[in-house]
Amino acid sequence: MKVPFHQTRLYEIHSRIFCIENDCKIDTVPESFFESFAFRTSNEIWLMGIWAESEASQGIARSHQGLRSEFLKAKNPLFDSDILSSPYAIYEYNLNPKIATVDSLSSFRQKIHSLGKQLILDFVPNHMAIDTPYLDLYPNCFYSGESLNQNHFQHKNQIFAHGKDPYFDGWTDTVQWDFSNPETVSLHIKLLLDIAKLCDGVRCDMAMLALPDVFLSTHGRLGVPYWEKIITTVKEHYPNFKFYAEAYWNREYDLQVLGFDATYDKTLYDRLANENKSPVFDHLLADLSYQNKSIRFIENHDEERALTHFGSKSKDFYSLLTFLPGVLLSYFGQELGNQIKLPVQLGKRDLEIPNQTIVTFYNRVYETLKLRSEPLERYSLEISYFTEGKIIAYLLTSQKSKEFLLWNPMPHLMDGKVHFPFEIQLPHQIENIVTGEYFPTQSPEDLKNGFYFKLEPGTAQWFTF
Repeated sequence: MKVPFHQTRLYEIHSRIFCIENDCKIDTVPESFFESFAFRTSNEIWLMGIWAESEASQGIARSHQGLRSEFLKAKNPLFDSDILSSPYAIYEYNLNPKIATVDSLSSFRQKIHSLGKQLILDFVPNHMAIDTPYLDLYPNCFYSGESLNQNHFQHKNQIFAHGKDPYFDGWTDTVQWDFSNPETVSLHIKLLLDIAKLCDGVRCDMAMLALPDVFLSTHGRLGVPYWEKIITTVKEHYPNFKFYAEAYWNREYDLQVLGFDATYDKTLYDRLANENKSPVFDHLLADLSYQNKSIRFIENHDEERALTHFGSKSKDFYSLLTFLPGVLLSYFGQELGNQIKLPVQLGKRDLEIPNQTIVTFYNRVYETLKLRSEPLERYSLEISYFTEGKIIAYLLTSQKSKEFLLWNPMPHLMDGKVHFPFEIQLPHQIENIVTGEYFPTQSPEDLKNGFYFKLEPGTAQWFTF
């Protein structure tokens, strides 16, 4: 089966650590960043954590013993000055002056536009920092309570709820927006219209928490319709503005229907992590419209580093993701094989020695991705199996190149033959992008009967010709 193929590559930057380590602000980013493979092969740059910092959140982070143990894994010795606020306990939607001003961000955005890239920033719909000035300006838009407990705090003479989800106690550095109040929706539209002047899209943190029924299950009050009105209104002013959703609990499709351009595919991530990976095959048979609006990743700032979590198979899994439609998310340091998860409150970290095997792999990947050109088409290839089971086999074609990928989700070795939809010609040897190994190719006569493969469990082969 042949279908049109499009993939957007999104590169997430931990902006505070990035600017501190490079002694720069956004408009003075080193030229080496723009020359890096990670930047050059991306379509969009997500500057995570660029909004004004909260002193209250910073104070809580510095005194939180549970967080400190996590901080010490990434920075040792650890000093209070290394600990910043949570970038998801936003003080207000003004830029952090340590990172950018409106003019400097505009300069950065113009530069990446000139290089064919777009800019993504954060939007946190569910909550603000507990010391946000919005609490005094718009008190009716925040969720009030009647008694103090672990999920509530007092601000002046009023009690407010901490931001939370249905399953855990609240985040103590945050205050919950009230999604049962239509004024909150109107205010968020105003905030997003201002944000849309600065960037090309937003990644919306924990987007499903604003769904009316989720708000009801969390706080006991039915929310008003939220996302559809917000997305429709913002896109009336900025038609090409993108909304990306961090989403879990099988609410991804609901959010896509409400207008999101793409939603996290945590299901795929979890299935790749499972010892039995065969459910991946079924997951990738989902409707193409859903696939085209899915954000795939093997790491981001919330997850363990890919090399830590998946080990050497991270190369195989990332290779698979490059053949999936939608959005491919990569995270700052992933291309270096970093293994230490960075708590979002940290402003400094212990530097890691790049893993040369991973660096070399990503260099091969980026060189391959550079050859892709629109329009692209993807074929799901027919297989003759010599072993019981099934593999994933895709062929990508463009004007510049052809690539095919084979991936074995089974817990045992698989072999067989792949059948191409047209006659192919291969050089006398081909390189597996995943491992860097070269394989002698079969004769043209043998290829007429199919391309022979032999795959260990969980491994991939990725060839170009």
